[in-house]
Amino acid sequence: MCYSENMVGLHIFYFSLGLAIMWIASGLVVHGITKFSKDVRVSTFAASFLILGVLTSLTEISVGLNSVIEKRPTIFVGNLIGGSFVILMLIIPVLAIFTGGITLRHRLDQKKLLFFLLLLAAPAFLILDGFVSSYDAVLLILLYVVFFNLFQSEEKLLDHLKRGAQKKSSAALRDILGIIIGAVLIYAAGKILVDQTIFAAQLLDVPAMLISLLVLSLGTNMPELMIAARSLRAGHTEVAFGDYVGSAATNTLLFAVFTLMHGSFAIETKGFAPLFFVIIGGYITFFIFARIKNRISPLEGLSLILIYVIFTLFQISEILTLSAKV
Repeated sequence: MCYSENMVGLHIFYFSLGLAIMWIASGLVVHGITKFSKDVRVSTFAASFLILGVLTSLTEISVGLNSVIEKRPTIFVGNLIGGSFVILMLIIPVLAIFTGGITLRHRLDQKKLLFFLLLLAAPAFLILDGFVSSYDAVLLILLYVVFFNLFQSEEKLLDHLKRGAQKKSSAALRDILGIIIGAVLIYAAGKILVDQTIFAAQLLDVPAMLISLLVLSLGTNMPELMIAARSLRAGHTEVAFGDYVGSAATNTLLFAVFTLMHGSFAIETKGFAPLFFVIIGGYITFFIFARIKNRISPLEGLSLILIYVIFTLFQISEILTLSAKV
């Protein structure tokens, strides 16, 4: 299929517009969530893990819903697998470098950390055979429930939220309105990004999953990037790690939910094998670093970013190799 330069330029503009809308809208959501948790006095970890963890995933939800509607499940597969990798290999390490190291707060002990990384790696394992079934989705949901209960049993997260929800105020209602407006804009931006991802995959004649892994996973993690930027501006030496734990874990849950919505499907995994080993190697490295003094140092953060760079170079190499055969 041949496209003129003007048409390609127009699609690049649309993709950029989608990212810009998502950036602004995610700012509304993050601001609203932060204010709401303060207004109703919900505990920091409960707000981070449950509210921020889920609602900063609105971008992934938007892309996932639109990819299901368009019957292109490979887009949400690449986006969600890549999104979790971005959080652990890029966002957290950048913060570790600029803040002199990150202490993994809220008692993320070795058992929770190991199960957390297993939860994140599970979707990558499940797509290796080129087929994702409803049984796979049920397995992922069970893993998420077990992981959630590891925290719920100690932190009583739902009890914190229940007490906070009973404390209503006009300020809280305004915050909720901002969250709703942001969510609507994020959904619209997600539709734009899915359409442009499909176009890019057709233009380069490569699997849409590779485009999602490379570009879309970065774009849909804008809320998490905003939280990171705010933490740096405030001069915090530690990060509310629950934000990132909740968001990354939610990606696996969304993978399962969207699979159930779409139904079982075959997936083109051409070019994914080397990426799979980089992903698993990255998670193992993160576990080794994190279990030492329960902390990610600046040097360790730099090492994790190097793994992400390798991950990106593999993707670019595969895309160039496959598109060259067009």
